[in-house]
Amino acid sequence: MTNLLMTNDPPPRLVFAGLRRAVNTLDGALMWVGGAMLFALMLLIVSDVGLRYLFNAPLAWSYEIVSSYLMPGLFFFSVSHTFQAHGHVAVDIVHNYLDRHTRYVLEALTNALAAPVFAWCALAASQKTLDDFASGAASSSGLGLPTWSISLMLPLGFGLLALRLVLNALSHVMTLVLHREVSTLPPISGTEDVGAPT
Repeated sequence: MTNLLMTNDPPPRLVFAGLRRAVNTLDGALMWVGGAMLFALMLLIVSDVGLRYLFNAPLAWSYEIVSSYLMPGLFFFSVSHTFQAHGHVAVDIVHNYLDRHTRYVLEALTNALAAPVFAWCALAASQKTLDDFASGAASSSGLGLPTWSISLMLPLGFGLLALRLVLNALSHVMTLVLHREVSTLPPISGTEDVGAPT
């Protein structure tokens, strides 16, 4: 179990707890949007198929909405939450032979190495979104949607994931330094080590 941060904790830990709450709140909001997108995707596909086969009148714009907004949104708006819930694919064979201290070291290292990569992705995607907004570029399909509204999902997803990676790296380092579990380790496949995500 993860030890809760108490009100008498030192200021750095209180700041860390506040940052984690802020990221979790933003994460939850994006997951809500992603859930709404999933519901819209279901309704749109059912409507399109029904109109196509019952009335020979498919929705001409459905493919663009699905491929440009709904499917990318489902991925990028949930990528950070999936990471928080330890839902991404992970190769953890070696972890079966490591003690908890070494696993915390490795988790801190891998999170610290991955964070700048996704931060760079977020910055690059942000620049592309700003360029599209400034140029007024539109998609080449019949709807002519502004391309910035499509690429906007990338910096949101990548940016939140980068923040999550930084917080995880810091929490693992704090666990090692303070000798107090600030965050749980990812569960190992086939073991009982299935602590709740932090």
